[in-house]
Amino acid sequence: MMQAAPRITDLRITVLTLLTLALLAACSEGTVRTSSDPASPVGDRRTDTGAADFGLDPATLPPGTLDPPRVQAGRTYSLPELIDIAQRTNPATQAAWYRARAAAAGVGVVEATYLPQISANVLAGGVQTSAPRGGVPGVVPAGRLTATGATVVPNIAFEWLLFDFGRRDAARQVAIEATTGANIAFQGKHQQVIFEVTAAFYRYNAARADARIARERVTDAQTLRQIATARRSEGLGTEVDVAQTRQIEARAVFDRTLAENRERDTRAQLMRAMGLAPNTQMRVADIQGRRLPRNVPRDLDRLIEASVARRPDIQAALAAVRAADAGVDLVDAERRPRVLAVGEAGRSFGRLTLDDSRIPGQTSLSSSRPQSAIGVMLSVPVMDGGLRTARREQAMARAAAAERDLEVLRNLAATEIVEAYDLLQTSLSGFAAAGTLVEAAEETWKAVLGFYENGLASLTEVSVAKTAFNDAQRIRADARSNAFIAAAALAFSTGDLTSRDRAP
Repeated sequence: MMQAAPRITDLRITVLTLLTLALLAACSEGTVRTSSDPASPVGDRRTDTGAADFGLDPATLPPGTLDPPRVQAGRTYSLPELIDIAQRTNPATQAAWYRARAAAAGVGVVEATYLPQISANVLAGGVQTSAPRGGVPGVVPAGRLTATGATVVPNIAFEWLLFDFGRRDAARQVAIEATTGANIAFQGKHQQVIFEVTAAFYRYNAARADARIARERVTDAQTLRQIATARRSEGLGTEVDVAQTRQIEARAVFDRTLAENRERDTRAQLMRAMGLAPNTQMRVADIQGRRLPRNVPRDLDRLIEASVARRPDIQAALAAVRAADAGVDLVDAERRPRVLAVGEAGRSFGRLTLDDSRIPGQTSLSSSRPQSAIGVMLSVPVMDGGLRTARREQAMARAAAAERDLEVLRNLAATEIVEAYDLLQTSLSGFAAAGTLVEAAEETWKAVLGFYENGLASLTEVSVAKTAFNDAQRIRADARSNAFIAAAALAFSTGDLTSRDRAP
C-alpha cells in the first residue's frame, strides 16, 4: 500500500495560514512610528537649547547629467548667443522635450492594440476532483472516487481584437491630441526661455548702468571734497563745507554699494534664466549701441485677433479641448461590445493520486496530453454598477472644464497683449522724456559746478544738481532697458518671439 498524500483541504489551510502570517509581518514592519506629541519631529531631534529641530539629513541626489557650456575667457557674449546657450542647456527645455517624447510614445501604445497579442503562459497548481461511484449490490458498496495532485500547463495564447466599435480610435485620438499639446508646450517653453533670458539681459544691463553711474558719482564726490579742502586751505572755504562734502561722498559710496549689489543680483538672475550656475563667469555685451524699436503696431484690435491664435498656450488649450472631447467618445465606446479572435496551444502535465473509498489503498497516475483551442469571442458589457455612467459624467465635466480654460486663456492673452502694447508705448515715451531730462540736468550741474568754483554757489546746490543729474541718468538707463523688455514682452505675448533672431 502506498503512503497517503495530503488532502488538498489541508494544503489550502496551510497556504492561507502562511499568507496571513506574512501579511501580519509586513504590516508590523511597515508601521510608521510617530511621536505622541504632534508638534514633535520624528526621532525627537533637538537643538542644543532643547528646541525641536525639524531639519532633514542631506539626501543622496543623482549626479548631474547636464554638461556646462564652454565659456571662452575674454569673449563678450551678445543676446542671441546667450539665448542660444540657454536653449541648449536650460533643463526646462530638455524636460519639455522628454515630455513630448513620452506623449509621442503614448500614440504607439494605443496603436499596438490594433495588432495581435501573443503571450507565453505557464499555469501550475493543485487540483482535486471527486465524484460518486455506484457499487454492485452484495459485492462492492457505493463510494466516492477522489483524484488529488498537481498539474502544470504551459501554453501559447493568442488574442486579436477585431472590432471594438470605435474604442481604439477614440483612445488613439486622445493620444494624438496629447502629443500635439506636448509638442506645443515644448515650443512654448522655448519661447518662454527666450523671453526670460531677454528680460534678464536688459535688467542686468540696466543694473550695470546704474552701478557705473553710482561709481562716477563717488568719483565726482571725491573731486568735490578735494575742491572744498583746497578752498579751505586758501581761506575761501570753511570746515563746514569740507564736512558736507564728506557727507556727500559717504552717501555716494552707500548708493554705489546698493547699485553693485543689484548688479550682482541681476547677473545671477540672468545665469539662472539660462539654466547656468549663478557663479558662471562670462562677459555679457552692453546695450549702449542697440537701437530701440521704432515701429509699434497701431491697430491693437487687429493685433490681438492675429496674435491670439499663434500663442502656444492657446494652441495647447485647444488641443486639450479636442483631447477631452475624444475622451467622451472613448467612454461612450466602452459601452459597446468587443469581438476578439482567441486561441491557445499547449500541453498539460499532471500527477494525480487516486483514492477510491470502495477499495483500500491509493494509486498514482501521471498524464501528459496536448490541448489547443481557437475561436471568436464576443464580449458584451452588461452591468458594472454604474461605473461607465460615472466615467461619462467625469469625461463630460473635463470637456466642459477644458472649454472654459480655453476661454480664460483667450481673455488672458488679450489682456497681456494690451498690457505689453501699452507698456511699450509708455516706455518709448518715457525714454524720450528721459533724454531731455538728462540734457537739462547735465547743463544745470555743470553750470552750478562752475558757479561753485567761482564762489557763486554753495555745496548744497552742487550736491542737489549732481544728484539730479545722476538720477536722470539712471532714469534714462532704466527707461531704455524697460523699452527693450516691453518690446520683448509684446513679441512674447503675441507669439512672435520664436527664435533668438527675433529678440529685440
